[in-house]
Amino acid sequence: MITVSAVGDCALGDLQHGAGAPGSMSAHLDAVDDAMAYPFSRVREVLAHDDLTIANLEGVLTERRGFQNDVFSVRGRPDWAAMLVNGSVELVNLANNHSHDYGEAGYQDTKAALEAAKVAYFGRGTVDRRRIKGVDVVNLGYLGGPEGTLERMQRDVRREKREGTIVIVTFHWGVEGFYALHPEQWKLGRGAIDAGAELVIGHHPHVLQGIESYRGRHIVYSLGNFVFGANSTPGDTDSLIYQERFHLDGGRVARVEQVLIPVKFSGNRRANDFRPMLLEGAERERVLAKVAELSKGASR
Repeated sequence: MITVSAVGDCALGDLQHGAGAPGSMSAHLDAVDDAMAYPFSRVREVLAHDDLTIANLEGVLTERRGFQNDVFSVRGRPDWAAMLVNGSVELVNLANNHSHDYGEAGYQDTKAALEAAKVAYFGRGTVDRRRIKGVDVVNLGYLGGPEGTLERMQRDVRREKREGTIVIVTFHWGVEGFYALHPEQWKLGRGAIDAGAELVIGHHPHVLQGIESYRGRHIVYSLGNFVFGANSTPGDTDSLIYQERFHLDGGRVARVEQVLIPVKFSGNRRANDFRPMLLEGAERERVLAKVAELSKGASR
């Protein structure tokens, strides 16, 4: 069995005008012990016991100051890539609307920071290929919406798909703040499964959306936020660690099984503490019920 964990938007940094201000991620980390281990410390026990953890890296890791968006540009220091290592996150998606917040130079700095920390990345034309327990696992990432994305993605999936290969497709898609799906999400998600993907992972709305079972595979439409430095006073802090367990038979996927692990991406109700926590008891059941209700609208 191969277990893959996926988490949502990880903004490891501050908005450009708020760096170091009270309530910012950098100010919060300055006040804690072992800042590089702190953000994932309450969830690492889960992420360290899978075969692969995938996150969406929402923002850049650079020292540059030439931001592109005067309202929402997210930047963390290059050495903050160590947070991912300490959190047992092995792979990040860079196909999102914040990867170039500090231009192409900032994007290249981000890739260099990840490489220095030995954290792999994919998206925007970069494919991650690895072998896990004798099985080839391929990750592809896309920014949903641009014309031609469906056709390009399906060509890529068919190129990578081989007998026994697990192809996982990640999309940064949907409408921010909306629990309901945009029609484009159905088209792209189902199109990926039709082309041969084993799993589709989504994010960008910053809230949870439903999970669809389609042709025996799963489309996770939005995982919400996770370690999220871009909002110091968030509203809905519900999130998930989504796990897909690929059960193998002779090196091929015989069946898949999903495991939902409810999380709040801040343990503080009034202000973001940038430290996701596992939920238990009534709160855990509430989030599971919420996902189940949202999932009714994900199938049509």
